[in-house]
Amino acid sequence: MQLLQALREATGPLHRRLDDAVSEQPIESPSGYSRFLSMHAEILPAVEGWLLRSSEFASLPDSRARLRTDALRRDLKTLNLPIPATRDVSFLNDESSVAGICYVLEGSRLGAAYLCALLGKSDASLPTAFLRHGAGRSHWKTFLGWLTEQECSGSAVERAVFSARQVFDSYLKALLEQDNNRMRVFGTS
Repeated sequence: MQLLQALREATGPLHRRLDDAVSEQPIESPSGYSRFLSMHAEILPAVEGWLLRSSEFASLPDSRARLRTDALRRDLKTLNLPIPATRDVSFLNDESSVAGICYVLEGSRLGAAYLCALLGKSDASLPTAFLRHGAGRSHWKTFLGWLTEQECSGSAVERAVFSARQVFDSYLKALLEQDNNRMRVFGTS
């Protein structure tokens, strides 16, 4: 589990910053949930589109069943939210990036289960196709099994860590730009 450990250690601070930024608005509120989904909509479709062109991603068990873009778009449509333009993901440029990207996405799925439980305890009546996607499946377990089979040379680990950091950073930038745009629209700073 050398690769998993390297990914956890290298992305931990960014992951915490993203979690803190997301939690600045209650996920149980319509505005907080819309903000959360819109952030994902700026990143996930482009990242999943890149993954679909990757033979390395195709080697991950149930690779296509892991894709959540359609579920995300259904929730956005239910909330009458526009689908934002996706961000540039040109930093995704080699097969060794797949392990780092999937680490972020599969970790996000674990976090989604927690958020879905929070919504379930609230009075909020919000669509949860995105959060529930893959529930009851062993995506994390099969991802970990796949991860142990990936190349663990220094350069492969470095590329996986780089891509994972870039994905976390892209999510964080998307969220912060949304907040800045919202402040400009409402005249607050």
